[in-house]
Amino acid sequence: MDVLIPIPSPEDGERALGIFERLMDKAGDGFHHLVIVVQGIGGPALGHFRYVQKQGLILHVNEDWAMEFCHLLAAAISGSLSGGFVMRTRTEAQAESVCGWRITNGDTKPLSRAEVFDAYCHNPTTGETFGPEPGVEYKDAPAIH
Repeated sequence: MDVLIPIPSPEDGERALGIFERLMDKAGDGFHHLVIVVQGIGGPALGHFRYVQKQGLILHVNEDWAMEFCHLLAAAISGSLSGGFVMRTRTEAQAESVCGWRITNGDTKPLSRAEVFDAYCHNPTTGETFGPEPGVEYKDAPAIH
């Protein structure tokens, strides 16, 4: 069965685009990989988006992936779905970091460094914990709403 998500309103689409733009503004320079998961009818809907930013300019972007990400974000912030997204960033110095946001009741909530660490180092199905990825810094996410 396919995963179904509601069609977001034009207002939710505009709001999602604003959040997306603020996210890109706060991301800074580097290679960024965003992954969003939204709980739809029949299971989770997953989207991802990769882009490169240097000196405030977006150098490489796949518009289809950007549209998919924004569509899922708009559906989630409509208030009827829950979900979240993470951003993994690699800089020219090869430093790698991860931060994330929870989406509940139509709003994005930045996750703390500890919450991101827990999400990446804890298997929610088994309860098992495991060590962090070597060389990855888990960061507090900036506010973007």
